[in-house]
Amino acid sequence: MARRWWVWPLAIYLVSRALDAVMMVVASSSAITLEKFVSLGGRHFGTDAGTARPGYLTTATSWDGQWYWEIAAHGYPFELPTDGSGHVQQNAWAFFPLYPYLVRGVMFVTRLDFPIAAVGVSLACGAIAMLLAYRIAHRRYGHVGGILGVVGLSTFICSPVFQIAYAEGLALALLLGALLATLTKRYAVAAALLLLLALTRGVAAPLVPTFLLYGAYLWRRGLLARRDAIGLLSLSAVAACLTFAWVGIAALVTGRPDAYVATQKAWNPELTVVPVIRFIDRNSDVVGGTAGAAVIVAVWATFLIWFLTKGQKEPLLAIWSGMYVAYLLAVTDWNWSNVRYYLLALPVLWPLLRPSAGERSPSQRIAIYALVGVLGLAAQWWYIRYCMTVSPQLVQVP
Repeated sequence: MARRWWVWPLAIYLVSRALDAVMMVVASSSAITLEKFVSLGGRHFGTDAGTARPGYLTTATSWDGQWYWEIAAHGYPFELPTDGSGHVQQNAWAFFPLYPYLVRGVMFVTRLDFPIAAVGVSLACGAIAMLLAYRIAHRRYGHVGGILGVVGLSTFICSPVFQIAYAEGLALALLLGALLATLTKRYAVAAALLLLLALTRGVAAPLVPTFLLYGAYLWRRGLLARRDAIGLLSLSAVAACLTFAWVGIAALVTGRPDAYVATQKAWNPELTVVPVIRFIDRNSDVVGGTAGAAVIVAVWATFLIWFLTKGQKEPLLAIWSGMYVAYLLAVTDWNWSNVRYYLLALPVLWPLLRPSAGERSPSQRIAIYALVGVLGLAAQWWYIRYCMTVSPQLVQVP
């Protein structure tokens, strides 16, 4: 099996995806169209994307999937659409291009429709991400640790997005590829992957301090060679430049310097208010008022960073998770979508990956992770039924 290390990660990933597919089919039996959802008072997404046939593919192409379908079919508008008052309306510039154009390329080569091509691309990217997650975890935790890391990612509550028309699988694969290339000192490869990542999701900013802090960690332990210092500084500079790459592209194509920000405001008019401040204002009715809400913010942020970094033996991953969570809390609205974003923070319960002192058999760790996996699959049913599926009983938008 040492030569076929990829068998277990792929088997775990595919089994979990098959179970999710069954749940999606069952949940879709109560699904309604986006048009019906709008007639019931839901928010209008305003795309000209097609409608997949009822069932699995309807759920797989809902919500942001409609916008990726719009981009794959029609590209990006050269002028931002506005309403009668001149306010910018929701449009494709809110979404990064690599995933939909990758799907578009598959559609061109295979002649498949968007729903099938998008699901195929997402599944393939997720599989690559699991293989990379195994390789990274294997470096510090061995074969069993790598397997358990894949279980953790595959059964995380939001991992059904690996098989719908969302960019999470591609983003996770590119991120893990860049981190693994950094760990193996292949800095040019890491830089190339960062460029692709910047065209997939807006996560370049937290990589800037990640590389700098990792370099400082190596320096303090006398492990920072001159080549490594140059490589990490270069990666940090590349990440800094790429942070605003998509903003610049949107401005250049549309002729509006504020094209990306104006588009984001179409979804969230409160974008100019710091998310933490918005959260405190919305929850100022708790015990203690504003001070009580601020305490909740501090406790929640501390818990998240502790939970996602505790027990992580690989410093680069620990630094990344901490910086990424802090970034999310600082710049994104505190809503249900944030749980999906945490996939890139690698929520795999790192303390359980490493063997305990004197451990001769990994059976205990495997048993605990089996329970974690079962609980994760149960949580995925809730996510599929009440977030991904468009229904009158909608609870949250994924």
